[in-house]
Amino acid sequence: MRQFEYKVLVIPTAMTFTTKQYEEIAGQFEERLNALGREGWELVQRADGFFFLKRELGA
Repeated sequence: MRQFEYKVLVIPTAMTFTTKQYEEIAGQFEERLNALGREGWELVQRADGFFFLKRELGA
C-alpha cells in the first residue's frame, strides 16, 4: 500500500502588494515550490493561504 507524507506551507494571500512586491513574492514562492518539487513534493491543494503538498514515502 502506498503511503504519503504531507507538508503545509502558509503564504499570506489576502494582503495588498504593489505590482513589484507581488512579482518578487511570486518569484520567491515559485523558487520554493520548484525546490520542493525536486525533492519529490507535489502541490495537491490550496485554500486561504495554505498550500498542501504530499510526497510518497520511500520514493
